Amino acid sequence: MTLNLEVLSRFQDAADANHLLYTPIPDALKSNHSRVYTVECEGDIEAARAYMLRVLVDPISQAVVEDGTPALEGALFTIDYGMKPGSLDLEKEAILTNYRGQKNLPFTITSLKITQRIYIFGEGDRDKLAARFTKDICNPAIHYWTVA
Repeated sequence: MTLNLEVLSRFQDAADANHLLYTPIPDALKSNHSRVYTVECEGDIEAARAYMLRVLVDPISQAVVEDGTPALEGALFTIDYGMKPGSLDLEKEAILTNYRGQKNLPFTITSLKITQRIYIFGEGDRDKLAARFTKDICNPAIHYWTVA
C-alpha cells in the first residue's frame, strides 16, 4: 500500500522566486515549496498513516494533502526533486532511524521517497524558465527531478 503525503506550511506565502536562482531574472515570479513523502508499507495502513503524520507534521503550522494532487493551484510549473539512490539523505535516515526504534508497530515500511516540490507562479516562457530554475536548483550528480 502507498501513502502520499504533501506537507506544506500554513503560514508561508509565495515569495520572490529570484531567491532560488544564482542570478536574478527580470520576470516577476513567485515561488512556494512543500515536501512530498511517498511511503510504501505493508500491514495496518491506518496505523502507518497515523505514525507518518505524527512524525512528519506539526498540526498547528503545517497542512497535509494526501490525495496525490498538488497542494497549491495555479502554478506556471512545478519542479519535484529528490536525492538519487545512494546519495546521503539525512531527513530520510532520521525518519527511518526513528521507525526502526519503535517496538511492535503493526506495519512495515518497505520504501520511503522524499521529494521537494517547488511551485513557480507567474507568467512567462514555461519551458525556458523551468530549464533555468532546474539548472540552479538541482545538482545532476545527486538529484533526480521532474518538471510538471
